Amino acid sequence: MYDGCMTDGRTAGAGELHKVTVNLIPAAWDAANETAARTGLTRTDVINRALQAYAWMERETASGGEILIRSKDGVTERLVQFL
Repeated sequence: MYDGCMTDGRTAGAGELHKVTVNLIPAAWDAANETAARTGLTRTDVINRALQAYAWMERETASGGEILIRSKDGVTERLVQFL
């Protein structure tokens, strides 16, 4: 069960690990590699965090919430909904 905290696989500590095989489209593969390079995380950590973030966003929007992005210049925009 998701506890509201995003952690990496190295520090999760609770529960067992599950190995899966997925087919990523080129854009997803590139995004995972770019994010891993920028953050210093492994692709596995990036994908784990992405899944947790997606689950949180879906849960929030399913219950009527909105996800907002505020740019550094102060402009606030509604996050695009996932379909």
